[in-house]
Amino acid sequence: MRAATVRRRRTRGAFAIAAAATLLLGLAGCDSALRAPTTDSSVTPGTAPPSATPTHAPGVEGALPGPRMVPGPVALGADRVSALVPRIAAMRTEGFVASARWAIPPGASAFGEALTARVAAALRGYADEHGVAWSPGVDLVAGGASAPCAGGSTFSASPTRLTVDCTIVLASGTVVAERIVVLRAAAGAATQVVREVWYADAAGGAPHDGAALYADGAEARVLSLVAEALRSAGRMAAGEDPFAGLSREAARAALADSAAGDAGVVVTLVVAGGTGSRPVSAHLPWRLLAPFLSETGTGVRDAAVSGAAYAPPTGPAAADPVDCALLACVSLTFDDGPSSLTPALLDVLDRDRVPATFYVQGASVVRNPEPTVRAAAAGHEVANHTWAHPNLTRLTDDEVRDEVRRTQEAIEQATGVRATSLRPPYGASNAKVRELVRLPFVVWDVDTRDWQDPGVEVVIERAVGGASRGSIVLMHDTHEATVQAVPSIIAGLRARGFALASVTGQFSGSLPGAGALVSHGPR
Repeated sequence: MRAATVRRRRTRGAFAIAAAATLLLGLAGCDSALRAPTTDSSVTPGTAPPSATPTHAPGVEGALPGPRMVPGPVALGADRVSALVPRIAAMRTEGFVASARWAIPPGASAFGEALTARVAAALRGYADEHGVAWSPGVDLVAGGASAPCAGGSTFSASPTRLTVDCTIVLASGTVVAERIVVLRAAAGAATQVVREVWYADAAGGAPHDGAALYADGAEARVLSLVAEALRSAGRMAAGEDPFAGLSREAARAALADSAAGDAGVVVTLVVAGGTGSRPVSAHLPWRLLAPFLSETGTGVRDAAVSGAAYAPPTGPAAADPVDCALLACVSLTFDDGPSSLTPALLDVLDRDRVPATFYVQGASVVRNPEPTVRAAAAGHEVANHTWAHPNLTRLTDDEVRDEVRRTQEAIEQATGVRATSLRPPYGASNAKVRELVRLPFVVWDVDTRDWQDPGVEVVIERAVGGASRGSIVLMHDTHEATVQAVPSIIAGLRARGFALASVTGQFSGSLPGAGALVSHGPR
């Protein structure tokens, strides 16, 4: 019953954000300019929230600062957001370019699930509008998925485009806030922009937008502070209020882009009239907002002013959710281990939160089980590479079965997990062998030939340069140069726009049936 309640809360939270985004699209339909957020990697942590008494006197020397206009919300620097997992999805056709960049907390989370669903709906809906199915590509966006919410624009300019971009505006304690800007452009039409800030607290609760910072019924009071900032900056006449008469629904939609920081909230919206169609941003100090905050908003404020480092939920390093129908995926696979080099390889994979698939030899697992135990515990896929690496096509039926059976037992005894696929040594199999072994046979489409010891740079070039969507890259965790190459391989693949997934992950957790011969993921 409790699980069902949590699911309903998550659904309501995601629905509320989507509904606000839909209304904002209408409000911002004439918004033809997008203002980039300010970036500051050394944001000074705030202090405890001061008194909620809204005493301020603009223009009076010594008075506490009131609402003021600012260039935009502050984006946190890379050192503050490195714990987040970068995501990028892009597609190019003759008629349009679509790309999205976002970041999610590590591991499975309601925030990551809801935000990814929001982005997926935008991208797939856009492709549908143009009469094609979504098909992710690589080498389309500068910087790829190298870092959370960092990088450049698409390499291919098109007048018809959809762009989803992100900045992290808050990452403190268990709270994270991500600003999403969705831009739609087409030749001869006004550019449409939707802005929203997504919040989540790992300690509990559903994701929510910026409007949820404010108590029900307080929307008009918050917007009056924005109007005060506009008047103080000379953007409108004394007594003028562009928000007067807004319905509660419209007011909450207007406040969806509320970015919390250590000193207050930056509200960005489009104001008709003297400011034209450009967005404006107003900074509202916490002390003035205090009477209007919801319980959720109070929690966000407390996290923002604390200055605490971001503490995301912990989980297996290789278990971050990956949707390979949305993202362009590639799999790194390692044969012939475990070996004395495997622990160092696992250190790299765990640090970079990269899932891999290990095709292990049963005899090696029995001799040295710990690396395989560790790999499975971290969420990596462990699969069968026979007991002693023979060419299965040269064995008797009983010998084939024995090679596979003994390895299955060794893996299960060491890890408690039963392998669900087989990689035949040398990639050698035939119809008879595949009939004898009731597992899918996984080979590869990118061979680094690292067993020839060609050198670190050659292995990197073959792995990164040879990969395409769905690729399965063959390497061996028995060669020191391979382990040395892996950090650069990961960086290179992500820079091209790939997401890393296990082999089974490319198939959404379910490989083709027994006896199937698989050389790459879905394309």
